[in-house]
Amino acid sequence: MPGTVIKEKLIEDIEALPDKRLKEVIDFVEYLKLKEDDWFISLVNQRGRAAKTEKKAGKKLTCLNELQKHYR
Repeated sequence: MPGTVIKEKLIEDIEALPDKRLKEVIDFVEYLKLKEDDWFISLVNQRGRAAKTEKKAGKKLTCLNELQKHYR
């Protein structure tokens, strides 16, 4: 499927969404852009190393909901 056709289909699908879903689409697009940034990759790697160290030390790991609250 050529890029133009894909973009047109995406626009059609987005236009049919209610406002709440549009916000979710925008958040997801922002996430896709964010996850390519060097600082974000570095942060994820740092958190991964810290979690591995904490797990080896027998500490309780932070749940996803708590992490999301911290970064929102």
